[in-house]
Amino acid sequence: MMDIHLLPASTFPSEQLTGILNDCYEDYATPIHFHSQQFDFFVRAHDVLLDRSFVALADNELVGLALLGKRGERGWVSGLGVLPNRRRQGIAQALMVEVMKNARDVGVKRLQLEVISNNQPAIDLYTGLGWRLGRELLVWERAEVQGPLPIHREMSREMDVRFLLENYFDAWHEIPTCWQREKESLMRYIEIGMQGWAILRDDVPVAYVLGFPPRNGIMHLMDVAVDPEIGYKSAGRAMIQNLHRMYKTTTQLPNEPVESKLNFLFAAMSYQVVLRQQEMTIEL
Repeated sequence: MMDIHLLPASTFPSEQLTGILNDCYEDYATPIHFHSQQFDFFVRAHDVLLDRSFVALADNELVGLALLGKRGERGWVSGLGVLPNRRRQGIAQALMVEVMKNARDVGVKRLQLEVISNNQPAIDLYTGLGWRLGRELLVWERAEVQGPLPIHREMSREMDVRFLLENYFDAWHEIPTCWQREKESLMRYIEIGMQGWAILRDDVPVAYVLGFPPRNGIMHLMDVAVDPEIGYKSAGRAMIQNLHRMYKTTTQLPNEPVESKLNFLFAAMSYQVVLRQQEMTIEL
């Protein structure tokens, strides 16, 4: 039987961790192509504990890693990957067992992760370790080739992201967001250029969107929120139409919970679901 050695991720430089992460995810439906500065930011933005995260070593080769994030008594496996030619050898299970143990040791009561909905081998691995399937998360995309949306009579205004998050995030999210899009994470994305736009009525925001101007032909949205007293058809529609007036490019929003009312808005705006993920949880 192959010997698998697990070493704390904190013992490796970020360049090496970035390389193994990229290699492990190269054939995924959502490949990762980080450089080391992006990896370092990812760790900070999502409260990853590198001393409680692990790299797997087999036959003197780095073959996998698992990253653990923590906020209070909640935690998440923010990355779990094994090199394509090293899968089905017990490496992922060894990594997960160790991460679960360390999460428990640092006071995590509830641990979660996401898995692509049709990745049955991974789902079987996690359920075998006691994880339970939870809600589905949708990745929405509207391709540039779909053409422009109608121009709405209301114009959006660029606004301070911190102001929007501090004053409207909690009240305008009726269900919990995924961990990648929690307010704590979004606040940290300000430092790498995330912008915010809002629809105002009587000088008061009624809907906002946060995201990054297009990079490599894609605009990545990080949060969309609408005043529930105003309504998604009214303020939400105006916000999305304005977004596509400003940026005529492919636009993507990750991991919107399937029960979110925003899904009706994106469907009406001709967005397509390009990926489905399953949220999984375990009580420790």
